[in-house]
Amino acid sequence: MLKRKIVTFAPEFEKRAMKRNIIYYIFIYLCASMTMGAASCSSSTKWNDVEFYQVEKMEQLTETPVEEEKDSNFTALHENHNRELDVKVDLQFMKTDNDSNKNVCNLINAQLIEIVLKQSSDSLTIDEAVERYIEDVKTEFRRDNIAQAYYDHLTGRAEYGFENVINYRLVEEVFMGGAHPCTITTILRFNAMTGEFIALDNVFPLANQTVLKEMLLDKLMKNNGAQTMEELHTKGLLEMMEMFVSTNFALKEDSIEFYYNEYDIAPYAYGPTTISLSYDDVKPIIGITYEN
Repeated sequence: MLKRKIVTFAPEFEKRAMKRNIIYYIFIYLCASMTMGAASCSSSTKWNDVEFYQVEKMEQLTETPVEEEKDSNFTALHENHNRELDVKVDLQFMKTDNDSNKNVCNLINAQLIEIVLKQSSDSLTIDEAVERYIEDVKTEFRRDNIAQAYYDHLTGRAEYGFENVINYRLVEEVFMGGAHPCTITTILRFNAMTGEFIALDNVFPLANQTVLKEMLLDKLMKNNGAQTMEELHTKGLLEMMEMFVSTNFALKEDSIEFYYNEYDIAPYAYGPTTISLSYDDVKPIIGITYEN
């Protein structure tokens, strides 16, 4: 039988041992603190001091049909009806007090002015671009003399996603006459470190997009409990169109969300469709690196 050997230190040796232990633990603590600090610095971005702020403007307009139009069949039926316009812009833009980040904020804001508001970022400020956008909607309203109720609501929100990605979700609700209004969602992505726009080809090389389309179709079938394309068709999906890779996608923290608007792959009554793939799912075909 083995016996445990008990060692008793003399007072002098006990003091030295305790001193060595204290020094050892202090060393370990400092190393751990430095490692944690380095990790937090590497995982964080320089965007900690960037703010998203909202620019809101709303305008309502009521117009009475002009006398010359009252001879037409349509206006004769609606001569007592005023035409109403409701236009609203509610968008987020970026700002910072850090000089090193201002160029990135300005670059993203300029792209939002051009893509979202369809205005020139070279000659207009954000407020001026919003004003110009509303004037363009009013011009379109006056050009279209059919719709009695006409509205255009534009909403944009930014959110952080995967690594240093900012996902910008734009929702436009439009009614210009017809059977029903239309809601269109557009998702934009920006590199928070450079301000550059992130396109589909930047994430998935063109050669891999055929495989991506097959993965999305497979996930769509699973989400709807369909084993065959015929079963998928009976559920109202892909009846009149082919499957495609949507350029409306968000690089979220744990997955990639592909967004399909009404009519993209299903009728209006079906509503929008969202298909999510995890980063592990697309790891063999993705063109960006990430940590598991």
